[in-house]
Order: sequence, then structure tokens, then C-alpha cells
Amino acid sequence: MLALALLAFSSTAFSHGPRLPKKGGQPDRPFFVSDMLHIVPQEKLPYQPHETATPVLDANQTRLYLGTSDGKLRCRFRGRTAWIFQAGGSIVAAPLLEGETLYLAAADGKLTALNRFTGAVRWQLDVHEELTTTPTISEGRLFVMSSEESITAVDAKEGKSVWKFHRDPPGGFTIRGNARPRVAHGSVFAGFADGTVAALQPQDGVAKWSRQVSGPGEYLDVDWIEAPESDSRIYVASAKVGVVALDARSGEPAWTAPLPGANHLIVDGPRVIGGGKGALVALDRFTGKQHWKVDLGKERFPTQPVAMNGLLLVARDHGPLLGIDAQTGQARGAFDPGSGFSQAVLALPGVAYVLSNGGALFSLGLLP
Repeated sequence: MLALALLAFSSTAFSHGPRLPKKGGQPDRPFFVSDMLHIVPQEKLPYQPHETATPVLDANQTRLYLGTSDGKLRCRFRGRTAWIFQAGGSIVAAPLLEGETLYLAAADGKLTALNRFTGAVRWQLDVHEELTTTPTISEGRLFVMSSEESITAVDAKEGKSVWKFHRDPPGGFTIRGNARPRVAHGSVFAGFADGTVAALQPQDGVAKWSRQVSGPGEYLDVDWIEAPESDSRIYVASAKVGVVALDARSGEPAWTAPLPGANHLIVDGPRVIGGGKGALVALDRFTGKQHWKVDLGKERFPTQPVAMNGLLLVARDHGPLLGIDAQTGQARGAFDPGSGFSQAVLALPGVAYVLSNGGALFSLGLLP
């Protein structure tokens, strides 16, 4: 199990006061804490806070957008909060920034288009279903997934619903969470709690193909899809069977790599990095053969891994942020502010941003 400390912090819940680092730290530590700012007022934190929406930064790197579980979307500009938009429900996924518009999906079922400079509402659509993923945009249409197992296509300019594709949830137990729709190869790829992956026509939502990848039983959920445009395959995470590579045109399986509780994926060069129950694994992109495995501890799940310059940044949910060598799987460092992390890092060359469960925004310097 990983137990390396990059920087030692107080173990008191939600305490962010640093203390002196322990002796014997690794000389090749991959990141350091350069700044910390409380975003959510500490007196308003719930008993067990859980922040899952990754920060979003504009192309000029001047405005940072932060969605939090209290339903607030904040715009930080030149060291201050420029505006705040209050959604009617929790924000569990990052907003989508496209041009001068922010598209925000909230748990109250409303999809909102905001002026990214002022926070003014351009339009709002009530989907009447809990929205749980960052919207995906392609050719003027937004695609967003709900916890009710529906994917809705919305006109990005007018805010009008175009079509909806739905699958009934299976009987028995499922896992909370949904796969963000992906657009590639002229299709919208969606995953469902019954273990089905579907390739939909963007114009009308008609299925080109659908494939049951999880088999019978419970906990069949497909909660992550990666669909690289340059690849003839898509990669999906099935909580029941693991990581599955499918032909993007036909849905035919190419390989399956066992990984209990698989819920996150990233395609990184020749590797597919998969996260599941108690483990993070690196798989050969073409064969599915396992290259390395990192033990995260019993019953511990990772957040979505992020790759930057050969380094994987991933947290044990509600635990420390880890730095892992993408090629070898070797641990290079860890950082826990006390409250842990439950979201993917926003990583750029030289810097990363991440919001802790305690509502504190950390700026991390990434070392070569």
C-alpha cells in the first residue's frame, strides 16, 4: 500500500495548517503545495463533505471556475471572486467551458448556460432528472447524462431539448455514478447501469449498436467511457467485469481485463489506466495485458486519474492525492490536507489545481 508522504499536514479533520515535513522524504517528489485558499466557508461545511467537481480554467489562465456541493459556481479572477451563481442543487461534475459560455449541469435537474465573464444566465433547461456528469458538446449540441439512466441532447444555442435516450435501470443493486457521454467516430457513446454501452446517432439518438458488457447479476454499472478519436476502439469501465475494449464501429469486444469495481479510466499513450476496488492498474492498450498494479487498500477506490508528463495524479477517494510514475507504477509522493480528495485534478504543465473535501483549493507546483 502506498504510504509515502510528500508533505505532512495536520490529521485533524478539515484542518489545513501545515506542519514540518517528516524526515526522509523522497528526493524526487513530483509536486509541492504552492498555495491554499478556503473556497467553502468552514462553518458551512457538512458533517462529511464531498467535493467531486474538478476546477475549470479558461484558455488565458485568468479565470478559474469552481463548482461545489453547496450548489455554488464561483468565478475566481485575479485573486478574488468575480461572481457566484447559485444552482438549485449540488454541483457534482465540472461545468463545460465553450467559447464565452459555461454550461452547468446540477443535481436539481437544470442545465444552465452562463456568460463566463459575468455569470449572467443565458438560458436554462429543466431536464427533470438529477444531472450527474459534465456536459459533452459536439456540432452545436450538448449531451448530458442523468442518474435516471437517460442521456439528453440539447441545442447549445437555444437551450431546447432535441432528443432523449433512456434505458430502464436493472433490478437489484447498482452503483451511484454515471458515465459522461463521449462523442467520437460520428457517434455519441453512453454507458448505463444495466451494463449496456450504446453508440447513438448524434442527430436523433437512434442506436447504431448496443452491447451488454457486464453479463448477469448485480452491480453491472458502466460508469466511465474513453473514446479517443484517433483510436478504432473505445474503452469502458464495468463494475462487474473490469475494463473492456470495444470496436467503435460495431461494438464487438476486443479484450477484457478483470478489475473488480472498475469505475475510472484514462488512455495514456500505449496504456489504459484503470481504477477499481482497491487497485489502480496499467493495461496494454492493444492487448489488455496488465503492466503494473498499485494496491490502494481494501475497499478503497481511486478518483479519476490524470496524466501529465509521465506522472499520474490520482487520489484515494476521501484520502491523499498520490503521484505515481505512469510507466512503472512506482509511488513518488502523496499529500493529504486532512479531509482528503474526491475529485480529479486539473493539471497543466507545471501546475495543478484541486479542491479538497474540506472546501480548500490547492495550487500544486508540478516538478519535472
